[in-house]
Amino acid sequence: PATGGAGGVGAEERIQPVSLKPEMASLDCGTLNFGNEIFVNDAPLIRKFAGRMRAAGTVPELECFEAGHVATALKLAAEGLLSDHLHFNLVFGVPGAMPYSAGNLLFMAGLLPQGASWTASALGRHQLPAAVQAMLLGGHARVGFEDNIYYSKGILADSNAQLVARVARIAGELGRSLASPDQARDILGIARNGRPV
Repeated sequence: PATGGAGGVGAEERIQPVSLKPEMASLDCGTLNFGNEIFVNDAPLIRKFAGRMRAAGTVPELECFEAGHVATALKLAAEGLLSDHLHFNLVFGVPGAMPYSAGNLLFMAGLLPQGASWTASALGRHQLPAAVQAMLLGGHARVGFEDNIYYSKGILADSNAQLVARVARIAGELGRSLASPDQARDILGIARNGRPV
């Protein structure tokens, strides 16, 4: 689940889904302009959310919209607030934050520590290029209606499944095999059957 929330949503409401002990939840790693609003994620709030996720056994998906957000995530890891395995989602194209370009994705991916898993997500028409570039760089693809509702210019996608099927086909063409649910858990550092990965 997402713990981001829209502007004006309080911290307790944002972190509430973690009380259900999901396998993974998003952890936004810094404050940013989000359109005409400010999406506030100050250091004490991020630490609080990270601590609640760790206590629940929930692996955080480290949402990074800017280079400094990666640095914040690495600081949290050094403080012991994150799970042993780090998984990042590099986010591009939010109005007021880093736009997508091949160079920007390459730069952000270069900041990640060895052994971390990661995805790239980009808004709108950049979703597909970012997913393909991420796969070429050894990352993973993230697609779906949360970030893009179009299959191609001017043509609405029928479903999330349609967007996923296209990326799965491209992954196959690139020699990237699809992960089963348990393989995905292993990649993400999610415990299986009560045992840590």
